[in-house]
Amino acid sequence: MAKYLPSVTRIVLYLLAASPPFGLAEESQTSAPNHHHDKNINSTSNKIRFLAIGDWGGTPHYPYSTHGQLRTAHGMARVAAASSSPASVNHDVDLDPSASFVLALGDNFYKSGVDERDVDIRFNETFEKVYGQEELQIPWYVCGGNHDHRGDITQQILLSKSKGTRWHFPDLNHRVVKEFTVRSPIKTAGAETFHTSTVKIEILMIDTIHLAGFHDAETELLYGEFHPLPGPSSSLQASTTLSWIESALQKSDADYLLVAGHYPVYSPCRHGNTQDLIENLDPLLKQHGVTAYLSGHDHCQFHYQYDSLDYILTGAGMNCCYNATMKEFLPEGGELKYIWEDYTNSHGDTGGFASFEVGKEEMKVIIHDQDGDKLYETVLLPRTEHQKRGVYKEFSF
Repeated sequence: MAKYLPSVTRIVLYLLAASPPFGLAEESQTSAPNHHHDKNINSTSNKIRFLAIGDWGGTPHYPYSTHGQLRTAHGMARVAAASSSPASVNHDVDLDPSASFVLALGDNFYKSGVDERDVDIRFNETFEKVYGQEELQIPWYVCGGNHDHRGDITQQILLSKSKGTRWHFPDLNHRVVKEFTVRSPIKTAGAETFHTSTVKIEILMIDTIHLAGFHDAETELLYGEFHPLPGPSSSLQASTTLSWIESALQKSDADYLLVAGHYPVYSPCRHGNTQDLIENLDPLLKQHGVTAYLSGHDHCQFHYQYDSLDYILTGAGMNCCYNATMKEFLPEGGELKYIWEDYTNSHGDTGGFASFEVGKEEMKVIIHDQDGDKLYETVLLPRTEHQKRGVYKEFSF
């Protein structure tokens, strides 16, 4: 297993670079191309909603999509819509605002990404037409998967430069920050006033392929789709990526801090755990009080909790499901709170996704099937001031 440079060395390498290498977006608040920061969105609703979908990338041949992908897209549109009646998809009486954005968690174009010859047709047929519903004409924040790296992933990044596009993939690692204002009533003698406060959610979209490597088509054909990952192709690239992540985590003062990448840290499904992420990424997530780690890669859906961190996987964007053959390799002491996998798929399910509802006091996480019906719901709490400062006060270099 590849061992990376010590933390202090990684930081020095990052700071000495005249400009970040490709795939490492700068974190500056003024760096508009690779840092998306919205303030006071949906400020009248006291919450924001968004969706996440992984492994949704269609097929490399006509019609460039699958039945499960199309059906899941309609389910996403149903959940993304605003609702205000008991008959709504979430069965809430209170207003649910429409979704503000979507997280695309990699494997955006099967089986070997795109190149300059097919990027236009694949983008139009696999993405634009499939997710053409009005409710999904919102920003899509994207990270790359192993199948994307088999092609020319720069072509996916260049798509972000198109004027008016909802496709936001400015670099292999980038930050998304959303803020909204919450108005809370305060009853005083003779009058009712309101207290206003700001809630911030920050999402780091990271490239886990630089951290754990990937198999090319020939290797997969020889050893099978579920052969363990080879580790990063460049230890320097992996170290620099980790330094970017570490720096972004250190600077975050968000009430909710999410990190989203394609590979899971832990998974009970067929791909299993990602050892390089366990060794090098997971300690950073816990050290800096990350609210949850989101991923795809395994074509199942689950919620796993271990050592005070929540792991949400949604990798069923176009088909369902891998079975949980790697459950026994989850670490002792963790809790698999929910799993949607092959053995529980008795109703012909063809896909799925997740949705998130963020408020001042809590963030709801909901796992859906392809039609938008709720399979599972949990609640995550905002970060404490202690977590925002870093869980550990002492660092080992």
